[in-house]
Amino acid sequence: MANNTADRDLMAPETEPTDEELHLVMREALDLAVTRKLQSDTWMRQHLLETVTQVRSAFQAAHP
Repeated sequence: MANNTADRDLMAPETEPTDEELHLVMREALDLAVTRKLQSDTWMRQHLLETVTQVRSAFQAAHP
């Protein structure tokens, strides 16, 4: 597949993206979404574990 983006003014209003350009943008968007999802899942897991630890400690302190 030839890269014709250098021959085109991508900022011109009449310029339509090629299938290759659309594929690249969608791939990058998907990669970013997956990365952010993994970061979010990791944060939520850590936050949940911290909260459970705090609640257990508070319960054990209140009920020796």
